[in-house]
Amino acid sequence: MIPVEVLITGAGGRIGAHLARTLSSAGHRVRALDLPGNKALRHLGSEPDVEIFAGDITDIASVRDAVAGVDVICHLAAALTTHDVGDQSFVDANLNGTFNMLVAARETAPGLARFVYVSSDAVYWPGLTRRPLYLPIDESHPLTAGSIYGATKVGAEAMCHAFWSTYGIPFTIVRPTATANPSELLDPVSPFGRRWFLDSAIGWLESHPRTAAEDQLLSELGRVGGATDRLLLLTDSEGAASLTMITDARDAAEGLRATIETPEAVGEAFNIGPEAPHSDREFVEELGRRLDMQVVEVRYEAVRPSWYVSSAKARAVLGYQATHSVFDMIDEAIGSGDK
Repeated sequence: MIPVEVLITGAGGRIGAHLARTLSSAGHRVRALDLPGNKALRHLGSEPDVEIFAGDITDIASVRDAVAGVDVICHLAAALTTHDVGDQSFVDANLNGTFNMLVAARETAPGLARFVYVSSDAVYWPGLTRRPLYLPIDESHPLTAGSIYGATKVGAEAMCHAFWSTYGIPFTIVRPTATANPSELLDPVSPFGRRWFLDSAIGWLESHPRTAAEDQLLSELGRVGGATDRLLLLTDSEGAASLTMITDARDAAEGLRATIETPEAVGEAFNIGPEAPHSDREFVEELGRRLDMQVVEVRYEAVRPSWYVSSAKARAVLGYQATHSVFDMIDEAIGSGDK
């Protein structure tokens, strides 16, 4: 592909930072946009062909300079469930912020070749009380968002369709699964670590509003007793662990690069995830062996059901290939910690 100028919103985030480096290495010029004061942007500023912009997508006036004249926009900036924000933040950032970016593109980037909207597999998630129609979930599955976060992602996707049909702004939708850097898997206070480090799970439940089922879980964890050298494995009433997915942020970035560089991606939606799901039991037990930590199994009536997607369409159309399994991520994180 001929080098182009790409604006990445949320460039200081886990996927955005990798994408900026990936595109720069591939010869593209990058505009990296994130909130003023974002420390992660400092590191990107030293990369070749990366220009730093500060702005807030909820304020269209502050992003117009970053948008003006670009060839491609990769819109990653969003309020996430892992940010512990309220529903209003999801609406402000994910709906209104995406609308602002599309309006700014219409007004200041008349030659825009692609608006890549980074959505989420949460558009399919029907909530804990329902199940997906089938597994693995492909792009033909109905959008059945069972959370406010997921609903704002569905709404933002619909706006991308509307701006294409009304104003001719070509778009592509990308729906990554839960995405992490390897180090986050070993960090007890990360959004991921607090799922399996027992002390962190207790602390998080104690500090947040809880459902009745979560009250019961907290009571059970209290009986088990927290300890810094123990890991938590949640299973259903019969002791079965869920199947799930975690995508390495570098693989997600490569998927986005392929989306930007593939003409056939226009007007399409793609799931992005690892090659295969993993069992929570297999993952936590492996983590316990590697970290020499005891695994405590707790049966929980509201345990998250198995949830995983198919990236077959991305492989076929984009040539996408995930190269890091969650166990590779554990190996890398532990290896880095030993250095």
